[in-house]
Amino acid sequence: MRPHELQKMLSRRAVVFGGVQAAAGFALLSRLYYLQFVHGAEFATQAEGNRVKMQLIIPPRGIISDRYGVALAMNHVNYRLVLEADNRTEARTCLKQLQPLMKLSDGEVKTITDAIRRRKVGIPILVREHLDWNEVARIQYHMPELSAATIDEGQWRHYPFSDHASHLIGYVGKVSEDEVDKSEPLLGHPDMKIGKNGIEALYEASLQGKAGARQMEVNATGSPVRELSHQPATAGDALPLTIDSRLQEFCVQRLGEESGAVVVMKVHTGEVMALVSVPSYDPNEFSKGIRADYYNALKANKKAPLMNKAIAGQYPPGSTFKMVTGLAGLKSGKYTANSRVYCNGTFYLGNHPFSCWKTEGHGSMSMAEALEQSCDVYFYTVARDIGIEAVAAMSTDFGLGQKSGLGLRGEQPGIVPSPAWKLKARGQPWNPGETINSSIGQGDTLTTPIQLATMTARMVNGGKKITPRLLMREKDKLQGKVDVSEEHLAVILEGMNRVVNSDRGTAHGSAIKDEALAFGGKTGTSQVRKLLVHGQNQNLIPWEFRHHAWFVGYAPVHAPEICCSVIIEHGGGGASAAAPVARDVLQKAQECMANPPLNPSKAGA
Repeated sequence: MRPHELQKMLSRRAVVFGGVQAAAGFALLSRLYYLQFVHGAEFATQAEGNRVKMQLIIPPRGIISDRYGVALAMNHVNYRLVLEADNRTEARTCLKQLQPLMKLSDGEVKTITDAIRRRKVGIPILVREHLDWNEVARIQYHMPELSAATIDEGQWRHYPFSDHASHLIGYVGKVSEDEVDKSEPLLGHPDMKIGKNGIEALYEASLQGKAGARQMEVNATGSPVRELSHQPATAGDALPLTIDSRLQEFCVQRLGEESGAVVVMKVHTGEVMALVSVPSYDPNEFSKGIRADYYNALKANKKAPLMNKAIAGQYPPGSTFKMVTGLAGLKSGKYTANSRVYCNGTFYLGNHPFSCWKTEGHGSMSMAEALEQSCDVYFYTVARDIGIEAVAAMSTDFGLGQKSGLGLRGEQPGIVPSPAWKLKARGQPWNPGETINSSIGQGDTLTTPIQLATMTARMVNGGKKITPRLLMREKDKLQGKVDVSEEHLAVILEGMNRVVNSDRGTAHGSAIKDEALAFGGKTGTSQVRKLLVHGQNQNLIPWEFRHHAWFVGYAPVHAPEICCSVIIEHGGGGASAAAPVARDVLQKAQECMANPPLNPSKAGA
């Protein structure tokens, strides 16, 4: 190549090389401009986020107590192992190290791995909670190798009365996918638990409290270095209930191995002093995360321990309903306190016979005497003469066929049958024979224990329409008065007094000898299955076919302050099974009211 040609070639290469350098420099400057001026603020924020973490602080849940401050639901310290998962790779590595150390199952590892994949910035992932001291010590020993693991202190809900108040208090559990409210970050926190049943669910908003937050400075691996700011959480409200824990426990123990429920209520205010359903379950098992074998055993139990029978058990009220029929008869004007009906053991509607429980008959009965001896024929006759609509209207006035107003989940309304109800529910006309059955609380009539306690309270408090309530801070909820006269109520109370305190009363065997504590009430026996043999020994047939035993009562008999309803499922007879329980419960309730704890905060401990 000649010299001038070589010179030209070198010059062209120099130009090309210079162009490439210029282009690269321009690209670099453009990128710097893009990073510095276009997205500079965004990247600065991200860089700050890498250095500073925000952590939500779960608020302490409000304490639930009885009327004297005895804790029914409280918080205990819960040591938990969590993963800081902002660095997913590091979190997965740490999880592999933890699996043999904590004996995590493959299923647990998969669940946690999925959580790492879905993790939200700043929210740790729960590996295991309720660690004992040995587990805490073992993890702490290996902590230098577990860069993403942390042991922190949380809280778990503890129920000191265990299964003695579980249906009433309920329990807490993890927030489900359906319950997550994206506008409320606290519900997205993996450690957050909310009320699932009972008081815990009903007053979730009050008990939950408000979340706090802390700013944590972290190092390059995401490990916390120091706390930059701390806004404490606000604890949930304390909820004192109207329950007397001493009476609640007594009712549970008195029912023993039975299946049933007890409700005790103040007749002038509606304050519920005990609300018991047995058998029950331990809410602490639910709070910690229920075991499958425990839950399956509860579901398989034919006595339905998961059901709150006090509000959700629907049973024919049997003869406890006769007071309603009697009041409807008095209000109609066709009956007075002195109206008499002759019972020869059988009542005929046309050619169809309806038997009295006493086959030989009671003879001539007044209304109070008919209640005293629970004569069926008397109330068959009243219902025939006044019609089912009058009976149904009186039922509704006393709180039957409707929810109580407590607001607890799962409550059932029961049924007050009438021609309109039957046409709507079944598309069928009313049969006159159904009026006769309904008059003594059989047929389609269904009630719950809380309804019968409400009915009894309204009958013995002068007709005030009190509504049951569970919170001490709530005011009495009165809905006016039942449309019955005091004179008519006096007839019913006379009959209820005789039931217990007259020699011929069906519950006389359960009377309290101390006149100051004497009680009145009404027995009830409701058929589960129509027996082929009248008067068949209940103990000779399968438990699930035996009659339900009822008793509704009040005390003291001359100045009513409290009332109760007792149901013993398949207990056989109201007089033999339910009345003795009601006697003991009413006596205990009066003793509790007369003797409040000297040191309320220690009571029941």
